[in-house]
Amino acid sequence: MAEPAASPAPGPSGPQATEIPFEARPPEDIAARMRERGWWRDRSIIRDLLDTAAAQPDAPAVVAARTDATDPVTLTYAQLARHAERFGAALLSLGVRRGDRVAFQLPGWWEAAALTLACAWTGAVAVPLLPTMRSREIERLLRVTGASLCVVPDTWGGHDYAAALEEVAPKLPELRHRVVYGDKVPDGAVDFATYFLHTEHETRLPHPLEVPAGRDLDSVILVMFTSGTTGERKAVLHTENTLYAGTAAAAGVAERGWDEGEVFCSPHPVSGLAGLLYCLWGPIIARGTGVYLDTWNAPEQLELMAKAQVTQVFAAPPFAAQLVEAQRADPHRLPALRFVMCGGAPVVPKLVADVTDAFSVPVRTCWGMTELGMGIRTPEGGPPPGAVRSDGRPLAGLEISLWEVEGEDGVYRLWVRGPSVCIAVWSPGVDGGAAQPTWTHDEGWMDTGDLVRDDGAGGVHFEGRASRRVGGPYMIPVADVEGEILHHPDVREAVIIGYAGEDGQEHACAVLAPRADRTPDLPELHAFLSGRGMTEWYIPERVLGVAELPKNENGKVLIGQLRPLLA
Repeated sequence: MAEPAASPAPGPSGPQATEIPFEARPPEDIAARMRERGWWRDRSIIRDLLDTAAAQPDAPAVVAARTDATDPVTLTYAQLARHAERFGAALLSLGVRRGDRVAFQLPGWWEAAALTLACAWTGAVAVPLLPTMRSREIERLLRVTGASLCVVPDTWGGHDYAAALEEVAPKLPELRHRVVYGDKVPDGAVDFATYFLHTEHETRLPHPLEVPAGRDLDSVILVMFTSGTTGERKAVLHTENTLYAGTAAAAGVAERGWDEGEVFCSPHPVSGLAGLLYCLWGPIIARGTGVYLDTWNAPEQLELMAKAQVTQVFAAPPFAAQLVEAQRADPHRLPALRFVMCGGAPVVPKLVADVTDAFSVPVRTCWGMTELGMGIRTPEGGPPPGAVRSDGRPLAGLEISLWEVEGEDGVYRLWVRGPSVCIAVWSPGVDGGAAQPTWTHDEGWMDTGDLVRDDGAGGVHFEGRASRRVGGPYMIPVADVEGEILHHPDVREAVIIGYAGEDGQEHACAVLAPRADRTPDLPELHAFLSGRGMTEWYIPERVLGVAELPKNENGKVLIGQLRPLLA
């Protein structure tokens, strides 16, 4: 761990591109250094998949449960490899080429996992979108990425995805193909089942798909969206190698927490980085199995864990707490389970005690971000000796730097750099936004926006956020929500701030300054934002009216003066 610094944290100092950085790559010297130290490699995850499929064709690669099916689907390594190749060949037949963006808004189905692998195989850029996002957000993200193809279910969970995509498609000139999976495929859309699942495109290729290798593994293959330190929506760009490092695959078994043949399980969707790494990337590298549901349900998750003989589960605190309740209500025998990994939001001591009591296994805390995968965790055997309230130590290759926070004794702002950090962060705006390639400024250091304390043993304990980031397992794009609220005729100013709910997790409150004497109440604000197509879980759960938002001499809202009002 770097020594705490007494000077202000570094700020962006290098040039900022104004074009979409899908061609971003690490500098040659950085790539060489990462390979020399074993953190990056020249071998693709597709090669891992094919080798396991050849050696253990019948071994389970994915166990995926669906709400519309009685039994979970088990996909062997041979089947997963075949479908990844078929989906890749189908993309090529539709004109998708290296660097083209392929978006998909699918629930936690194995098809989403295979499509992600197909993009890695062909060099297309996967753009997974959370199923909970609605039309306003989907239109924006498809537009800013320039996606040429988008896959959605016809309907799922009561929402008509096909109709929503058909509605926004005319506003997206770069979207060449709408692909719909289900019984109701609109005119003009490609039938996913017929074209991707049941057509043997791989047999029609003039030669087999080439497996990526070497510097191809430093090209962008994945874009995920998150809320950055300013609260604005940001696109995070990853390569095969940053994803490989994000699983801590180069670390020792005790440090990374898994060995060959591990059976991983998580309620987090494969359309998010936690679910992708934990239920797809990690299992393939470990020659193990990824287990997941398409709809979160704690009792069903326990049943699935028992059937699949899960050895470890990763769950954010709200999910972990519900698993505890379900286990107490209807205990399941989980003899293979070794530990529960918990992170993505504060992990309170009571939750650790409850999980340990309910499952008779230890809890391993961890910290990570969409920008870098898993970064910090407690190793096997618990926190290091001498650590006080530790959330763990950095994983192999990740460096951390602690920068003093003025007026906060013993509290530091956390900066990181290393092999798992994304290759670039891009803030899409009306003029294309500003791209920030990771290694072109601040010597690769990235501000996490998190506040920590030194645990005294090489690790850290998380105190909270210094940034505008608000949320639990998934961050809310607060700047975007604030902008939408300002369209309300009775609102003059708005700011979103986080507060701790009774469940111990962070929730969003809208602090509003009215135009006249009237402040919209929560039901009215909820209806207004829903009517504008706002994604449901972005919408604040509390409303606080104030005459004026407190500001400094530069006009910046003083969030710290508002927090006491929420107590």
